Amino acid sequence: MINKNKLTLLNTPFCFTVSLDELAENTRPGNRHWRAAPHTDFSCLTLLFQRVGEEGLECRANPRSAVGADSECEWLPVKPIEGGISVNIGDMLSHWSDGDLFANLHRVRMPRNKDECSKSRYSIGYFTQADSSYIIESKNGDVITAGDFIKKRLKANFKD
Repeated sequence: MINKNKLTLLNTPFCFTVSLDELAENTRPGNRHWRAAPHTDFSCLTLLFQRVGEEGLECRANPRSAVGADSECEWLPVKPIEGGISVNIGDMLSHWSDGDLFANLHRVRMPRNKDECSKSRYSIGYFTQADSSYIIESKNGDVITAGDFIKKRLKANFKD
């Protein structure tokens, strides 16, 4: 198998806020405002390098897992640690493992105070996946090429 890897520099820009009241409204529990909306990665594995002092990444159990099916499941902060790497399992690896591994749901929350608002958030994502022509076989899943798997996941985000 030939791996197709992609290094991506991620920038979540600083945000303007009119007042502390507006900031409180945007960050209350159950809000629908994020710097990056909840999602799973399409690839096999993501290595995420975060900068200390630029918090915001949160994760929770995948809704398809037994734990994640609980709607009360919390979003947990993934704090940057000097020299640390966050590892995300992606949808392709989940499919390949017959669902034994779950892609983790993650997001980047809104800033919680004026200091966080004034800073951009920088991180580096290293995404790994199988070459597009590689056949992904699993016991219970469809036999599919890695390229078609990614196309299928992309199509799921759009109407016909």
